[in-house]
Formats: sequence, structure tokens, C-alpha cells
Amino acid sequence: MDEKMDTKKQIMDIAEDLLLDRGYNGFSYKDISGVLNIRNASIHYHFPQKTDLGVAIIQRATHRFQKWATHIDSKELPCSKKLDEFCLIFKKFVKEKQVCLGGALQTDYKTLPEDMQKEAQFFLARTLQWLESFLADGRKKGVFNFPGSAADQALLTIASLQGAIQIVRVTSPASFDATVKQIKRYVCA
Repeated sequence: MDEKMDTKKQIMDIAEDLLLDRGYNGFSYKDISGVLNIRNASIHYHFPQKTDLGVAIIQRATHRFQKWATHIDSKELPCSKKLDEFCLIFKKFVKEKQVCLGGALQTDYKTLPEDMQKEAQFFLARTLQWLESFLADGRKKGVFNFPGSAADQALLTIASLQGAIQIVRVTSPASFDATVKQIKRYVCA
């Protein structure tokens, strides 16, 4: 990897960690440059505006999720195991003591630049689309049995996982595990 791409990736990694820890409005280029021991101008070279950086982070996360979804869909796993794998995406944030990207963006949504709002909408839509399709398929196979539509259950599942991540910040990881247990009780036949 060439040095420019490595620096760009490092900038994105640090910015994403800051975003998940403090929210979009809770960090600046100065925070990133301090960690990397570079000048702000070096960050502006890769991302002229903070919005550009924010959009790049969301697009990268969307790509990561789509790659994950393609991989998990290609595996011959029982639906209950796929549900576990989906919940593990969120569990990682509990371990890191951060919120998930969707939760961070949704909290800051009204103050995000319009380009970031559009990317946040797309990111959430992609996630909900996959989850809705997965839940509908599980119901069709008789593995899942939940009231209401698959779209409604997808919303409830995402909201529960994101909310549990927030609650863990002031309680303990057991709150997240209890939430996952309840989701599975509610969804699995």
C-alpha cells in the first residue's frame, strides 16, 4: 500500500473511532492530526472538508456491511445462527465501549451536513433491507415467528440493538446480552 493511501486509511480509522466515541460534532481535524502527529493540512489533502471525511466513513461502512451480508448469505447457516452473526456486529461496539455508526449518525442527524444525511439514510436503508429480507425468509421457512411485518420486526431489532449499546454505556455488557436474548425469544419460533 502506498504511503498516501496508508495515511488516508489511518485518517479514516481514527476519525471513525472518534465518531463512534464522541459523535460527528465531538471531534475535529486537530484531534486526528494529534494522534497521527501530522499537520491539519495533511488531512485536508485527503479530505478537503470534514463532510468529505464523514461521507467516506459512511460509504466504507456501507461497503463493509454489504460485503458481510454477501458473505453471510453465501453460507449454509441456520437462520438462528445468521441472527446471532448479525447481533455480533453490534456486540463488537459493546466490547469497544463505542456506539455503532448508525446510532452515532442518527443521534447527530439534524446537525449533519446534507451529503452525510443522504449517506446515513442509504446506510440504514441497506441494513434494514437486508434484515427485513432475512427475517421474511426465516418466517417463510418456519424458523421465525413474530407478529407484524418483517419490515416492522427489522426496525424493532435494529432499534433494540442500538438502544442496548447506548444503555451499556451506563450499565454493563449484560444489558446487551439480555436484549439479544429477548430479540431471539421474540423472533424465533
